[in-house]
Amino acid sequence: MDPKELTQLLARNPHYVPVPEAAAFLHVRPEALRASIDQGRCPFGFSWTLGERSGYKIPTIAFFSWLTKGTVPIAS
Repeated sequence: MDPKELTQLLARNPHYVPVPEAAAFLHVRPEALRASIDQGRCPFGFSWTLGERSGYKIPTIAFFSWLTKGTVPIAS
């Protein structure tokens, strides 16, 4: 994990990380990340369904904590 890339991602998204950006950072397809969230296998994101529409949220603090296991990376 590149600390500088993570810092930039967090600066652009201080509250929520969009699924496509999180997927790109993790080197997975957005559809795969959404499936993981739907299946409850993704500890940092959540989803909901209203009728035929679905929504996904990845809180920035949860994403950061999961990636760093609660430690703060030092940017170089």
